[in-house]
Amino acid sequence: MNLSAVDIVIIVVYILLVFLSGTLVKKYIKDIENFLVAGRSMGFYLGIISLMCTEIGMITYIYYAELGFKAGFAALIVAFPPVLVYLLLGRTGFVIKPLLEMKISTIPEFFSRKYSNGVRFYIGVIMAIGGILNFGVFPGVEANFINIVTGIPHNYILVTMVVMLTIVLLYTLVGGMVSVIVTNYVQYALLSFGMIFITVYGIYDIGWSNIVNAVSENLGEKGMNPFFPNALDSQFGIGFFIWQFLLWVAILVGWQAISMRLFSSKDTKTGQRIYSWSALMFLSRAILPIFWGIMALAVLGKDVNSLDALPYFVLKIVPSGILGLIFAALLAASMSTYASYLLSWSSIVSQDIIGAIYKKIAGKEASSKKQLLISRITIAGVMIFIIWWSLFHDMKGYLYFYLNMTAMLFIPGVLASVVLGLYWKKASTWGAYTAITLGAILPLLYLIWPLQVKEYASEIGWGGFIVAFAGMALGSYFEFFISPKKRKEVA
Repeated sequence: MNLSAVDIVIIVVYILLVFLSGTLVKKYIKDIENFLVAGRSMGFYLGIISLMCTEIGMITYIYYAELGFKAGFAALIVAFPPVLVYLLLGRTGFVIKPLLEMKISTIPEFFSRKYSNGVRFYIGVIMAIGGILNFGVFPGVEANFINIVTGIPHNYILVTMVVMLTIVLLYTLVGGMVSVIVTNYVQYALLSFGMIFITVYGIYDIGWSNIVNAVSENLGEKGMNPFFPNALDSQFGIGFFIWQFLLWVAILVGWQAISMRLFSSKDTKTGQRIYSWSALMFLSRAILPIFWGIMALAVLGKDVNSLDALPYFVLKIVPSGILGLIFAALLAASMSTYASYLLSWSSIVSQDIIGAIYKKIAGKEASSKKQLLISRITIAGVMIFIIWWSLFHDMKGYLYFYLNMTAMLFIPGVLASVVLGLYWKKASTWGAYTAITLGAILPLLYLIWPLQVKEYASEIGWGGFIVAFAGMALGSYFEFFISPKKRKEVA
């Protein structure tokens, strides 16, 4: 066992506090709006903390650290597109302001209002597939991290996943978004301590010159310069930056775990402020763990499995006693993300897929009480699937790219349909169907043949957005020309 008695006590106390928080807020969960978007009452400061905790999980540290371990300082460029996008959307209100004013609970709900219930159902299915496949690798990767740090044998990885997810499942089922938001206070404090300690202590223990030399010796100029050999042909060049910029615009609009935070804010102004001020926090979210991966390269060398680099690095440099706090911080990050993602993707399934089927059969929407029950059952179902997927999915290539491409299954179509649906009068139902379908094709190629097409990841990325917007335009114009009713609506 790698953890001391003090470490174990710290971790157990934290888990008990988390579970207690979920049971304490149970009395406030009276309907589906409280459960999914916390009654739309989240303020500015809590909104920033909650958004940050949602989008920093153990998986976040691992995939960013893998980038740093394999690509060196060149990987730091990945940190800047989300900062620019958060500032752009927060300051201008582009897309997010009209969505906030609509007071929707899920992005597919926008599709039923703008287009049709059929489009809502269609995008709900694709969002659920992409989101759950994205989420599906979390348990295996994070359980492996936990087993390495704690010393639990790898044979018990399934047990680790089940225990970790069961804890999260219980307090999420009980408290929904309110439970997630309440626990974010403790999680934020632990996260801040953990991120600062690992970074400062790592530089002190290893030495800056040793870190730089490790990248130079193991990766050469490619590890120092993101635009090597030139800005067009490099892995992290202009094409990559354009793809990431578009991806983050789409994520901030259509990624359910983030948009649910937006929809939980008490008013439009608060939602925009949350996005604006989250920019700097998301800069540190990427830069620090990428740098941990670089330090892991200096400490461990390049002959370590890239996804194992971070846990072995943490285990090697963090002193006993402090390790418990660091581990609790990482566990805090993971549990917050799990709770939010379970709630987010299950809400798509329960509200936009099962809810649509129920309405079609019954001729009316399910009562709030039934929706709440369906949501809780769906959360449990999603948890079972991601455990299965983590056990049997064989990860190939960068974990970061896998996560991006699973999101790309629906994100380009969502962005095209939402942006043009809000700002272009001719955007139509057929256009939405076409945008969603075409936008999913290129990323699907990457997920099927990751090793064969990995050199074209950036082209697949920005290309997915181009074909999605083209699909919206072509589908809408086609419907416009053959449908007198559509021409009358636009006129």
